[in-house]
Amino acid sequence: MVRRESQATVEAVRSFVKKLNDECSNGAIVVVEGPRDAKALGAIGFNGSLITLYGNRLTKLVAKAEKHSRTILLFDLDQEGRSLTKKAALILEGKKQPIDLFFRRELAHATKGHVRHVEELARFKEYLTLIPVGL
Repeated sequence: MVRRESQATVEAVRSFVKKLNDECSNGAIVVVEGPRDAKALGAIGFNGSLITLYGNRLTKLVAKAEKHSRTILLFDLDQEGRSLTKKAALILEGKKQPIDLFFRRELAHATKGHVRHVEELARFKEYLTLIPVGL
């Protein structure tokens, strides 16, 4: 069964991506769990600085994050994602690196809880490629 997204949800996701791009334009970096998450964000118009935790240790995250004004943790909204968020936040805060958890909450809000894994955002591609995200 193919899920049809409501216009309100599509607009909320479009706004989510625009805000994420704006934050990266202001020096932030986004951290996701793996390459499928990165690919999904790119598919819906995200073009900011991004790193994946896959293949990187949390300690390497600090070295990459300190080159940016703020680190946006955008891990999945499941138990593993919550655990990774907590660990990464503790490490980054211990190194006095500013973190941002707003976008995790915003993802749940924008999709009305229907997206639990960042890679699921790829399903919005067909809706978001019709109109540029920056508008």
